[in-house]
Amino acid sequence: MGTEAALNPFIFSRPVTAEEAIQRDGDVEGLLSLAEGGHNATLFAPRRYGKTTLLKQLVDAAERRAGMLGVLVDFTDVLSEADVAARLEHAYRALQGPLTRFIANHLQSVGIGTPAGGLVLQRSERPEPIAAVHELLDLPVKLHDANSGRRVLVVYDEFQALIALAGMDGVFRSHLQHHGDVASYVFSGSEPSLLRELFEDRARPLYGQAEPVRLGRLPNDDASDFVAARFAATGKQVDPALWSLVYAADGHPQRLMLLAHRLWALTPAQGTADVALLTRAYEATMRQVDAEMRGLWDSLNANERRVLLGVASGFSPTDSETMALTGLRSRSSAQRPTSSLVGRGVLEHTEAGGYRIIDPLLHRWTRRRGGARPIAYVVPREGRWLVTDGPSLAFEHSRHESLEAAERAAEQIVSGRPGGDMIVFDTHDPNDLPDWAV
Repeated sequence: MGTEAALNPFIFSRPVTAEEAIQRDGDVEGLLSLAEGGHNATLFAPRRYGKTTLLKQLVDAAERRAGMLGVLVDFTDVLSEADVAARLEHAYRALQGPLTRFIANHLQSVGIGTPAGGLVLQRSERPEPIAAVHELLDLPVKLHDANSGRRVLVVYDEFQALIALAGMDGVFRSHLQHHGDVASYVFSGSEPSLLRELFEDRARPLYGQAEPVRLGRLPNDDASDFVAARFAATGKQVDPALWSLVYAADGHPQRLMLLAHRLWALTPAQGTADVALLTRAYEATMRQVDAEMRGLWDSLNANERRVLLGVASGFSPTDSETMALTGLRSRSSAQRPTSSLVGRGVLEHTEAGGYRIIDPLLHRWTRRRGGARPIAYVVPREGRWLVTDGPSLAFEHSRHESLEAAERAAEQIVSGRPGGDMIVFDTHDPNDLPDWAV
């Protein structure tokens, strides 16, 4: 197939296959090590962080490398006890090879079957949904015993959805607590506050039952290798724009895919993407997500918006600068909206003890709104001086022959708005420049 017929290799609008995905070997290895050691884990990850793809990679690695039996159960938007039973049954029936017949025979023997997508009578009286859940939760023991003692890895995706079903976490605990010798569990979710409530609240049955693991941002080297390889495989080059793209995506897997998709689409067949083309791709992306961002913004209350503006401006929610900039009345008035934004997966804690906006496009969109602190950077670039309004060459505002002209342009960006900050890198030494400007 010629390069003219090549398909865009960057998939952002649906779950990706193993071949399409960014491999996160370090994260898989960490979770697999816990499972092999007989430990359970809770995996926290924001939405669109590649969590489900990672879980599929984990199940595959557990089977191929560790000789375990892997089961992935999706509890997204689960509604009832019957729905829980159906999700569990569907996952176990998806097992391949000799396990298919074993599972079918066992479920039939206890009266569970789904030829029409629900629980129906087979050989005995149809079980109540909660009875079916109890039976299905003990399947790891049956699998272990029937397969020469192979350990079973069970992954529950979007496990926090069970919190809406009164007592269901207690039902799971009543079985899982006895499985230490036969199975390991990974409980994954994209709503941190709900998942933490299940495992970190002393009053909940699952308190302390799993090691907390957070899926972090994609390392820059992994992101750059992934993008470069797929451009090259389709006859295109991206070197001039590669690192600017990586910094603009800021380690967010889906946003990296989205920006790379747009950049690849603008790059001619057998052509090379440069920073100017990346800027066009970035602006097209911001137009694409504008309705999404407005929808999120409109869903926030006034203090949540103020906190978001403060964090986008580089301040902590409780800083005096945030209060002066946004109109928050006190530090205490920032605490509840901050917790809410963390719980909704809009903000996350940083290692330094502060907060950051998870989605780099939301961060950029918020900064462009009136009320955010303006920031301008001046950096040397190819014999001239470049002015940007963000930490990426993709955010170029203007180019100038002299440093003085660049500083005047930067001053215009930050003047007339409260708290503006102009950062000038008056050096050509790459060791003294930020990584994104080198």
